[in-house]
Amino acid sequence: MADLRQDEKSAQKKESAGEKTAEQTRQAGEEVAQASTDLLQQNLELVQNSCRVGVEVATAMMGRSTDQLGRTFGLFEAQRATERSARNVGAIMYSASAVAKGMNGASREYFEFVRQQIDRSMDRMNELWRCRTPHDLAAVQTDSVRDAIRSAMETSRRIADMSLKVADDAGNHIAQSVERMQRAS
Repeated sequence: MADLRQDEKSAQKKESAGEKTAEQTRQAGEEVAQASTDLLQQNLELVQNSCRVGVEVATAMMGRSTDQLGRTFGLFEAQRATERSARNVGAIMYSASAVAKGMNGASREYFEFVRQQIDRSMDRMNELWRCRTPHDLAAVQTDSVRDAIRSAMETSRRIADMSLKVADDAGNHIAQSVERMQRAS
């Protein structure tokens, strides 16, 4: 019986030692797993940083290469020249439109002048028919010439004012366009 108890104690000690060893093995495994995870995390961050730096370097190199290639083939200058030409065409089109608008206004003024002169001429013709003396005839004719000159001068002044406004508008637009191009350069 004494042997049996000793065997039991020995088995319990072995079992306790086995449990202790298993616990130590499990803890060691957890520590190794944690260390492996930490190491893997550090390696992953290192790889990510290396990739990021590599991409930044490659981007910078490509940018420089693209700039150099563009300078070599004059692509950037061609693009700037194209943009400048487009802005110039826009300014020219605006100016042409302003001039056409001014010409339209001047034409309206001129045709209104002609219409008024025709109406006045008809009125003067009736006055001429009523004339009985050469003095009456001279008076009607001088009045007619005086009114025609006055009307022509007023119409010319209005047309000149319109022309000046159109020229100022187109000139200001072109000046602003030149200013924008100089700022862009």
